[in-house]
Amino acid sequence: MTICLYSGSNAIAEQADRTKPVEVEADVANVDQSKRTKTLEGNAILTQGTMRLTADRIVIKEDEAGYTTAQIFGGPNGQVAFRQKREGTADFMEGSADRAEFDDQADTIKLLSRARLKSGGDELKGEYIYYNSATEVMEARKSAPDAKGATLPGSNSGRVKITIQPKLPDEKSRQPAPAKTN
Repeated sequence: MTICLYSGSNAIAEQADRTKPVEVEADVANVDQSKRTKTLEGNAILTQGTMRLTADRIVIKEDEAGYTTAQIFGGPNGQVAFRQKREGTADFMEGSADRAEFDDQADTIKLLSRARLKSGGDELKGEYIYYNSATEVMEARKSAPDAKGATLPGSNSGRVKITIQPKLPDEKSRQPAPAKTN
């Protein structure tokens, strides 16, 4: 099953994040300038503005134009954690998975294996979640597109799960009912 969602609000990822530098830190860093790669191991953190990824290991590649892609691994006992502020609100988009792939140029993140993406009280779970932070389009699947339908033991039975919290009307937007005239 594939589920595609579009958030109904106009809030998208913090636009100022795109102009911020990508910063990384870890316990150990190996840099290969000829291959334009950086491998970070042990409590690795990648940030760009309000966007933050934490993991056990991150492998970053930079292309000729300076855009970065990253393979992010949660390690044997942990998961990758993702967080980014949404434009125009105090809300954050938060996610986790065993592994993730980040693409700076496309402004996307793929969460793989035991994936979860949350905004406010709304939550999306699956084995694969694709999130475009520029458009706030999300896609969840019971398996990654190249995984041939496989699901991992302990997963949610190969099904995607969405939890949507009711939206309560804002006190300011409530208008009194018009009075009846006879």
